[in-house]
Parts: sequence; C-alpha cells; structure tokens
Amino acid sequence: ILKTAVDHCKGKMTILAGTGTINPDSVKSATLEALDLGCDASLVVTPYYVKPPQRYLVQHFLTAAEYGLPVVLYNVPGRTAVNMDDDSIALCAQHDNIVALKDA
Repeated sequence: ILKTAVDHCKGKMTILAGTGTINPDSVKSATLEALDLGCDASLVVTPYYVKPPQRYLVQHFLTAAEYGLPVVLYNVPGRTAVNMDDDSIALCAQHDNIVALKDA
C-alpha cells in the first residue's frame, strides 16, 4: 500500500505512514521501510495495552525519531489506555525529527 501511495501521490500530497505499534522492533522496521519507500513522515502511536510510564513513552518516540523519518506523535488515550502528559510531549518536541502531534 505504501509503495502504491508513493508511486502515485509523491509530490502531490504528504505521505504519512502509520508505523507505530506496541513492539519497538516493529516500529523500527516499519519506519525504516516507510523511509526507504519515500514516505514523508511517520505516525507513531503510544504503545497500547501495556500502560508504560511517561519516561518510556518519551524514549519510544525519541527512538523512532532517530530512524531518519520525521515523526508525528499520536496520543490517543481512549484507544491505547495511556495518555502522554504535557511534559513528556514537550521533551519529545525538542527533537528536530519530531514534527507534529496528533492528540485525539
């Protein structure tokens, strides 16, 4: 799906790939794949079900930002059972590759 989106839409619109999941290794592989395919940014969700502490959430997003693709933080506590607090978001926002927040 991402390859088709890039092939047909690159340059016409921003291609934001959903690469977030509960498993950090899966986030890495999906983000690197999106980067290799030419996506413009990744949407990384807070890890769901496990209710990690804030320090882990910060590390989760900072790690994703190191893979080279701009990251949109996706905070959706109603679906993930964890809410990223303002201080954690502010810490993440200091990273040059964290470019936006989707707060649902």
